[in-house]
Amino acid sequence: MSFTDQYSHYSYKMVNANNSTDTDNKSMSIIGNVMVWGLILGTLLSYTPQYYKIYKSKTTKGVSEKSIIFGVYSCLFNVLGTIQQDYKRIHDCKKNNNCYDTWIPIVQLCSPFLCMIALYWFYLSYVSGEYSLVTLAGKDDSILVSTYLKRLSIYRRGRYNLFFSIAITTISLIINTLGGDHSITLCGEIFNIISAILSVVMWIPQIIKTYELKSAHALSLVALSIHSFGCFVTIFYQSVIMKQNFLVISNYLIGGICEGSIVLMALYYKRKKRIYKNQLNALSDEFSGDHYYNTNVYYSDNHLVTL
Repeated sequence: MSFTDQYSHYSYKMVNANNSTDTDNKSMSIIGNVMVWGLILGTLLSYTPQYYKIYKSKTTKGVSEKSIIFGVYSCLFNVLGTIQQDYKRIHDCKKNNNCYDTWIPIVQLCSPFLCMIALYWFYLSYVSGEYSLVTLAGKDDSILVSTYLKRLSIYRRGRYNLFFSIAITTISLIINTLGGDHSITLCGEIFNIISAILSVVMWIPQIIKTYELKSAHALSLVALSIHSFGCFVTIFYQSVIMKQNFLVISNYLIGGICEGSIVLMALYYKRKKRIYKNQLNALSDEFSGDHYYNTNVYYSDNHLVTL
């Protein structure tokens, strides 16, 4: 049973359960609505620190393009797949008088999709800071050309991804219009499987990039921390409130663990750099009274170090 089916099915049970009082039903309905709207609002606000950090630093260094692209497609396939798997229920929602229960989970799924699109727009707008030609002035022409071509390839991929997203959405609309119930449901299942795979692998490029750079740079640890916490809140909402199975919440579990791991990695490297800087400062103070300190260099293990 899909996310929307579970939500509507659970709402139906809250109203018609024989072993629950009306007060209990209303309380659970209020809790469910507070949580789902809290997730929607929290998702929209949680990306703000990342937007702000990219805007403030005017660079995307430290942010993985592949992770963003995987995230955009994962959200797109999830939204389209959920709509298709619940197409009949959505089509008949007015007749069954349950349009709110039918559409609210899809609205929740649309919020991260919109946020990922905005993040991709920020990335494309400020990627020139990471591949700036101004900072390379005076260097070898081959380096300038290579950097310029890298930047162009990123913009080109942005256009391709826009076309692919439109094509995927168009295919989904054609199937919804011309296909039968079985074809629509089957396509929805395929889309959701693709979404699940992408949501699992999307954080791997970011983990690799953070490991290679040994720093977060323009990556917002605040946003990642909020996302990680939100994943575990979503797990509670979908498992306890929505009664979803483990396969549904496993994506959020993996996402929460991966995002938390990136935060811990970045904090570890930040602490390591701070310790190294303190050691250099202590060494600088130790050599401050030395005659050779005026040269601003010393030798350590046969390596030249500038103080």
